[in-house]
Formats: sequence, structure tokens, C-alpha cells
Amino acid sequence: MIVFLTEEESLSPVIRHLMLQLHPQRQEGLDWHTISFSGKADLEKNCGQKIKSWNYNNPTFIIMRDNDGADCIALKARLECKVQHLGKPYKIRLVCQELESWFLGDLTAVQAAYPASNALQNQSKATYRDPDSLTNASELLSQITGTKAKVGRAQSIAKHLSLAQNTSTSFNVFLQTL
Repeated sequence: MIVFLTEEESLSPVIRHLMLQLHPQRQEGLDWHTISFSGKADLEKNCGQKIKSWNYNNPTFIIMRDNDGADCIALKARLECKVQHLGKPYKIRLVCQELESWFLGDLTAVQAAYPASNALQNQSKATYRDPDSLTNASELLSQITGTKAKVGRAQSIAKHLSLAQNTSTSFNVFLQTL
């Protein structure tokens, strides 16, 4: 079993889509489960307790947090300090810089989810070549899609994400983890 611990609900539809694509034989709730926290402070405060108290089906935990401009090494070390002593298998995956960077790494998926957006016009722009370096990805995606609803936007875009055509390095690292 895999238990995903995420900082917010908007990552859940992305995980669901990827798991269904990569492992269609695995069932949500039985073979994998997502627990969403109420932001990064809540995740950092409570992920250790959640892992410690989980006694079902010998899971591997995947802790997922937006990097949000932090020092990657220091952030991973801080998260590891909260869970490494628990003796349960885990991986920490940072979303660089934020989930919306993954979406901007696949503008074809954004265009498919929001046909009126003209998202593909941005593909050749330098701004979008390295989506993991963007510190304003959520704002850019809001401008492209015309919506600020993170969970709804994630649900719409996630089902169109390509497993082979995303330019976000952190997305591809997460994909390899799965």
C-alpha cells in the first residue's frame, strides 16, 4: 500500500489520475490512499503522528509538499527529521515550486481542460520552458484558465496530463517514484 500525505486537497486528483494510468489494477482505498492536510504547516506538524499511528497493510508513505521557493535540501531535511525515527518506509517528494508548475509543464493538458484559454500560445515563451523555476505558477495558471479555484482546476487538468510530455522535472521525478 502507498499512502500519500499531501499539503492540500488539490494534489489528490493528480495522484488519482496518475495512479489510474500507471497502475490500473490497483484500487484507491485498498492499494493506495491520499490524506490531504490543511496546508504545509499542518502537514509538517501532523505527518509524523499520522505515519506513526498507521497500522494497516504495511504502507510506504510518500510525503508531498510544495517547495514554494524554499531551500530544497533544508526542507527535505526538516521533513525527514519528523519521520525518519518512526521506522516506516517513506519518500519525500517536493513539488517545485508549486502544483501549478506541473500543469504549466503540460500546456496541452491545460488547453484540453480549458479550450478557450489559448494555453498553447504560451508553449514557445521562455517563461514556460522551465515551469519548476516559476515562483508565480498559480497566478500564471489563473490568468490562462480564468479561474482561481485550485481543486476544480486540478480536477479539470489532471485527467489530461501526459505521462510522457511534461517539462516539469519535479513532475517527472514523482512519476518515476510511482
